[in-house]
Amino acid sequence: MPSQKVHMELSKERTGQTFEELHAWIDEPQKFIGFNHRIERHSYYEDYKKYIEKKWGEKGVVEWLFHIAIDNIETAHKFAKKAYLKAYEEIVFEFDGEELGKCHFTKKFKSAENRTCSYLKKK
Repeated sequence: MPSQKVHMELSKERTGQTFEELHAWIDEPQKFIGFNHRIERHSYYEDYKKYIEKKWGEKGVVEWLFHIAIDNIETAHKFAKKAYLKAYEEIVFEFDGEELGKCHFTKKFKSAENRTCSYLKKK
């Protein structure tokens, strides 16, 4: 799981603000629950959204969702490394309007087969 420092640096790059207090709030249950702290504050729940929006604004809601997404992508990558011997080291998401359009999975070793999956909405 990325450290709070990493989450803060990514927020600063996206918004110009670290959202330090927000990221601390998101991961606060870790002090009491440990690794399984993600059962709290790490999924979309309307009451969390309302609380975050009231305290940190619309950008805070976006940063909360990015925090959750980044945590889960890193976890998926760790599982993929075990399942596939050599997991993809780079994943790029492209959006088509408001929906996910394409994903590019890149392996950085010579014999790798790089893949692009198009996930365009059904027409």
